[in-house]
Amino acid sequence: MTTILLITNMYPPHHYGGYELSCRDVVDRLRARGHRVTVLTTTMRVEGVVERRDERAHGVLRDLEFYWDDHDLVRPSLRKRLEIERHNQAVLREALRQIRPDVVSVWHMAAMSFGLLTTVAETGIPLVYMVCDDWLIYGPRLDPWARLFLGRPRLGRVVGRLAGVPTVLPDLASTGAFCFVSAAVRRHAEMSTPWRFPESAVVYSGIEGDEFPPRPGSGEWRWRLLYVGRIDARKGIDTVIKALSLLPPQATLEIVGRGDRRVLAELQQLVTNEAVQDRVSFVGAVERSGLHRHYQAADVVVFPPVWDEPFGLVPLEAMACGTPVAATCTGGSTEYLASNVNCLCFPAGDASALAGAVERLAHEPDLRARLVESGFRTAEALDVDGLAEVLEAWHVGAAEQFRSGRPARRLLALPAAP
Repeated sequence: MTTILLITNMYPPHHYGGYELSCRDVVDRLRARGHRVTVLTTTMRVEGVVERRDERAHGVLRDLEFYWDDHDLVRPSLRKRLEIERHNQAVLREALRQIRPDVVSVWHMAAMSFGLLTTVAETGIPLVYMVCDDWLIYGPRLDPWARLFLGRPRLGRVVGRLAGVPTVLPDLASTGAFCFVSAAVRRHAEMSTPWRFPESAVVYSGIEGDEFPPRPGSGEWRWRLLYVGRIDARKGIDTVIKALSLLPPQATLEIVGRGDRRVLAELQQLVTNEAVQDRVSFVGAVERSGLHRHYQAADVVVFPPVWDEPFGLVPLEAMACGTPVAATCTGGSTEYLASNVNCLCFPAGDASALAGAVERLAHEPDLRARLVESGFRTAEALDVDGLAEVLEAWHVGAAEQFRSGRPARRLLALPAAP
């Protein structure tokens, strides 16, 4: 049995995306395999979400202060920043004292105190990082305490001695092993940070396959478009709304997810501007256990990000349910999405191209069937069991100083083109 302290900024049920759900999926599997896992996360709460009262007894500690409040970054006074840093350091040291972990697992540090990583590194406890987006790049800038000393190490060391909390980041790449969700995320980190990652692997993410059963039968085409994911400007939801206005009047769009309320208001205004009010429904958040019903009812799931998506679980969930996917195929998603094989790709932000892809799906049932069949194989290859297995090997290996060698990397075999 390995004792693991896991640090992350959000943890279900208080969460907004697939990163956090993947974290919980892996934690559940590690615990089922006999490992002791304690999650140390922030005080962040999502309105309307109910957590179990006995969370602490079940290894979830929501004690860390967070520099983020409902999609707004918090910029407190210098005195308040120092209070937050001292509080978070005290919370971490107490957790380390009580738990005595064999390894510390780091998942997401955006808007968190990066000094926590400095402290763990100084203890000599092995570290394993699961990096599912570009937080290694933007994270230090979102920490208003650490940001004060970026590029000013001499000032940082002086202030650190006076304040009694870390100020200067170490060479993070030398502090532990890094498991990247995609080759794209690792490449971004190497290009845009001062660090290189010699102890690293691409592990790919995966879905909870049991929660996404295939829909019964192929069904007739009824022009039902679906978007699932966070409400965020980078997700390209506006592209789908604009594409809808180019499609036949019977075409509808369902938007499932929660997120930035300002972006939601902008999307609702766009719906009005495009005169598609009676064709778009904003569903809000849906528990993952109920998402399959939305996937199964859709004719096409649109995955429209306009940024380099680190990976993306939504296309895999749709594929598992037997629903065709139209996607921008950016960033890490290109490592499992292949146009005309398991999806149709369209250029990011191009509403006309998206509308054309949907028209193809509507009028080519053989194409739909081919994409669905390849999608089943892709989703089967990328399940969360495989992710948990490879992460277990990395955490156990790190705790044992890799005396038995490095774990095997997670391989990905895509369906072949017709």
